Amino acid sequence: MERTSPRLRFSGAMLIALLVAGFLLWLATLCAEFMAAPPALQPVTLMVTRTAYMTRLPVMVVMESFVQSHNRHYAHPHFVFAVSSFLAPFVWLFVAFVAWRFFKAVAKLSRVFRPTPTPNALTRRAFLVSAASAVAIPGTLGGYSVLVEPQRVRLARYTIAMRDLPPALDGFRIVHISDTHYGPFISLPYIRAVIEQANALQGDLVILTGDYVHKTPLAIGAGVDVLKRVKARHGVVATLGNHDHWEGADAMRAAFAEIKLPLIDNARRFVTRHGIHDEPIPGESICIGGTGDLWEDKTRFDLALANAPDAMPRILLAHNPDTAEIVEPGMRIDLMCSGHTHGGQVWVPGFGTPVTPSAYGQKYAGGLCQGPRCPVLVSRGVGMAIMPVRFRVPPEIGEITLVTA
Repeated sequence: MERTSPRLRFSGAMLIALLVAGFLLWLATLCAEFMAAPPALQPVTLMVTRTAYMTRLPVMVVMESFVQSHNRHYAHPHFVFAVSSFLAPFVWLFVAFVAWRFFKAVAKLSRVFRPTPTPNALTRRAFLVSAASAVAIPGTLGGYSVLVEPQRVRLARYTIAMRDLPPALDGFRIVHISDTHYGPFISLPYIRAVIEQANALQGDLVILTGDYVHKTPLAIGAGVDVLKRVKARHGVVATLGNHDHWEGADAMRAAFAEIKLPLIDNARRFVTRHGIHDEPIPGESICIGGTGDLWEDKTRFDLALANAPDAMPRILLAHNPDTAEIVEPGMRIDLMCSGHTHGGQVWVPGFGTPVTPSAYGQKYAGGLCQGPRCPVLVSRGVGMAIMPVRFRVPPEIGEITLVTA
């Protein structure tokens, strides 16, 4: 009986290892997509699922061109999850093989053109150092951007001068939280920690500007319920974002009603030093209005600013900062507060943000921007979308202090 050749045994072992790796990726993906992990374990399991997602990403990018989807949901999710999971290890093995062949070719050329040949041991050592560097540097950057920076929440402070501001509201502080994106990329313990950090600011008002869930309607219940922990001296108001509509706007509205947190999509409230009111109090209040999401809802400025006197300061909550581009001439909006763009999540030196979900490029990537009719304060958000990556764009909580112009 002939013995199996070492090469054949190695190939068989490699195939089994790749299939096992694919199976583990598939399990991690299913665990994340169906929110199977208990909340207490999510900080650990989400680290695994973020890594699994990035591992599957090259295959999913190719599949996007022929797999049908609606509202960012695949028509056949189980097929996509299985194929991308089991193919990913083979793709990365191919990438490693190409990289190895490339470095080997470079090493060979260096020996040909080197004036004084060196021993093969040195060449081999140089090759191994180069190969290790090629893997270690991107791996370290990738690990930092997927596992470390997304957890480092910073505080962004802004002082906004506003004409006609009632004297009693001079120094009024608004805490801005946006894009918590509870789901496969973001855990409940992380959101709770963000809320505790925001509550420690002891703001007069908290505004929430949308995208509280991500990728699955299974996130709606817990993703909204955690927001009842948000505290402020005079209350909290919120608007919905595009992801909230994709996962189910009616279910989101019901969940907000359950925790008695007011949504002001195409509605408004009036804020004084004594609290939040349904009707204006001239000389004492400012208008806090909200519009429906630009992509998935109706944007009604008339309802968001209804009954606000001309001399009353107005702050508008609009999840998508591109809303600023359709503000009508002559309409008074002293400040628009938005989220949506996440600061682009990745900032490349000398280039900026490669991907920003805005029709106006990097104009509304993050921070205090200037729209055609009003200033726009764009939160870089708390969570992540598209990819579980942040690089040089840490998550943030905003604190806005109003002062008399």
